[in-house]
Amino acid sequence: MSEKHCANATTNNATTNTVARTDIADGPRLAADEIASGAASGWPIQRASVVLWSGPVIRAIYLGMEPSFTLHHHYATQISISLGAPFRVRTRAGGPYTEQRSFIAAPNIPHQVAEAGAPVFDLWSEDRALADLARRLRTRFVSDLPALPVELLNGLLPALLTFWERSPDEQAGKALLSHVLTTLIGPTWDEGFDDPRIATARALVTPQFLVNQSQPVTSLAECVHLSPSRFRHLFRSEMGMSVQSYLRWKRLLTALLSSAHGASLTEAAHAAGFADSAHLTRVCRATFGTPPARIFKNSHAVQVIPGAGR
Repeated sequence: MSEKHCANATTNNATTNTVARTDIADGPRLAADEIASGAASGWPIQRASVVLWSGPVIRAIYLGMEPSFTLHHHYATQISISLGAPFRVRTRAGGPYTEQRSFIAAPNIPHQVAEAGAPVFDLWSEDRALADLARRLRTRFVSDLPALPVELLNGLLPALLTFWERSPDEQAGKALLSHVLTTLIGPTWDEGFDDPRIATARALVTPQFLVNQSQPVTSLAECVHLSPSRFRHLFRSEMGMSVQSYLRWKRLLTALLSSAHGASLTEAAHAAGFADSAHLTRVCRATFGTPPARIFKNSHAVQVIPGAGR
């Protein structure tokens, strides 16, 4: 059995947008009086946790109160699960919100999340198998933001609740990441890319490369012995995005990792090849729906744990 969107819609009291309800799984969740809500900032009294892994496949997890995000899209597949009340999501500005306890967004699918009022788990991952799962569920449920099937959701909730209740560290974050990906896509989730030339090119895109290379596409093509045009075609075929978009994505993640390690936004921007912190903020807002300072400078509310590269 899986969650399905209800045909009927109701009007949410807080907004004039239509809100459609989805069936909610019967698995464990936090009761309302168990959730410590924060002040007007929307952050919880209990600190949120962010764990970032730098690669070769970029992954990040977040567990805390869900703030509001503006409409955005990114290369990573995203999975979001509420540990309490459903949150509201939509795929276009001015469109109707849907109440869901979970959703999976395939790469480059626009989405906007309204504040949930409850702790949530978010996963962002470049894993191709996870992107394939998102596309299959999108087709199966005829939804750009399908809910996770109930059997998968109930298989994840106990571990998410345990992670929320403890003081997490990188090891606990890594164990949770492994459990989530194994549950969703099986034990072979850590497989690499099929074409070794693309794998080689990706490995070459280091912070130093992003800062020092004035013609990065040409340089990468030469390193894997392809013409620039052939390299662009092969890269898009393998990665589902242009080389330029991938380089912008890598610059953003490099800057966020630098900030997680304590760099100022200006330092992080320059370390990733952005012109300044304002440029970094614009790209971050378009990609993740929030400025970087909202997470990384709320040190009283957010614990950032830089995970080791795999």
